[in-house]
Amino acid sequence: MTEMHAFLAPSAADLYLRDVERRAEDPDAASTIGAVLHVTGAVPELPDLQEYVAARLSRLPCMAHILHGDGRQAQWVHAVPDTAHHVSARRVGNGPEALEAAVRDLAREPWPKDAPAWRLVLLHGHLPDGFALLYLTHHAVQDGGTIVAVLEAFFGPGVSAERSATVLRTIPAAPRPRLRQVLRSAAVLLRHVRKHHLWTSPSQPLSSRRRTLWVHAPAAWLRAAARASGTSTNDVYLTALGHAITEWASAAWPRAAEAPIPVMIPVNLRTADELAVPGNRLFLTRVGLPAGLLPLAQRLAHTRTVTATLKSPEHRAVLRAALTRLPAWLLRRLVTLSTAPGRLTLAASYLVMRHRLHYGDAVVNRIDPVMCCPPGAPLAVVMLVYAGEASVCFRIDEALPGAESLPARWRQALEDLTAAGDRPTTRPGAATAAAAAPGPSTK
Repeated sequence: MTEMHAFLAPSAADLYLRDVERRAEDPDAASTIGAVLHVTGAVPELPDLQEYVAARLSRLPCMAHILHGDGRQAQWVHAVPDTAHHVSARRVGNGPEALEAAVRDLAREPWPKDAPAWRLVLLHGHLPDGFALLYLTHHAVQDGGTIVAVLEAFFGPGVSAERSATVLRTIPAAPRPRLRQVLRSAAVLLRHVRKHHLWTSPSQPLSSRRRTLWVHAPAAWLRAAARASGTSTNDVYLTALGHAITEWASAAWPRAAEAPIPVMIPVNLRTADELAVPGNRLFLTRVGLPAGLLPLAQRLAHTRTVTATLKSPEHRAVLRAALTRLPAWLLRRLVTLSTAPGRLTLAASYLVMRHRLHYGDAVVNRIDPVMCCPPGAPLAVVMLVYAGEASVCFRIDEALPGAESLPARWRQALEDLTAAGDRPTTRPGAATAAAAAPGPSTK
């Protein structure tokens, strides 16, 4: 097990994610996240699966700790997991709809106070030649990177921590960021903390009820659009998301149709020695995605401009220093400011699973992420890329009219971006020139 000295104290984000669900009027808004592994092969026996999981828990301290206490008294308390409790099985009805319904129901179940907040559920009956493994946890204890590490430890090829997709490799070796970079990063963070009120409407108040929807697309689409435009796959993902939201908002939520769309993006700050420790190792940073119904190529170029800071190793070094060195009270204040009414907005995460997973001879052929959407947020989105497929989970407030169309709109925007990138008329260097043009204000 990882040594205790590798742990950070529970962060302001950890405490927020635990405490915010207490304000929820419905368990749909709980801070439960996870993943559904779709597996081809014979359904395993539950005792065998429990024994298999138990043999791998010693490498995963995040599975054996509970968040206890408040404020300065908050700490990680060790608790021995019991696989007879944490690993279970459920038979579901035939077909994918029955499986999705079971996932939604299980994600609403509360967590016990005296046991680590995770469960692995063997779901079977929906397929004649396969099954699903549903992994759920509490976001206060594990973030998306931790979930990837847990799934790799359970079902992966046994890679080292340094080869995990969740480990940050781009922080400079300098022990302290330079003052100029600190001031530059601070200016970026402060500029994006202003209130926007896009999602606060007296006539259409938000709720705690959530729709949970998934959409899939070939990962090759993301790569093709990124190559053609000289951007990243994350830029392509966000561009399609921004286009889907502005297209929907133009008819259903006009206040978000012509303004920059504020999006909280978790910046991964996890190091190799923190691969499976409890707590979040990320810094939520807000960006303003381009406003209005722009042509997709122009929107992609502007998106690359507003996300440029997030890709900077020097900026990540500042965020890492803030996470580990700032006083706890100041971090709590920053979280309080960024999640206050008028500032809280949608979140968009991006995960990659680089290694193929399996359970014995049974092969995991697709992974669907499970996202949470806290009270006060309009929606939250996470994309997970695995085995050539991008699976996107939308958690959408039911108060948003017609927002169930967002997944299909996102996929169509991504397909259009790919088609535009494949056109032979695209001029070399055009995307670079467009990206250098001034982007919209993110204030």
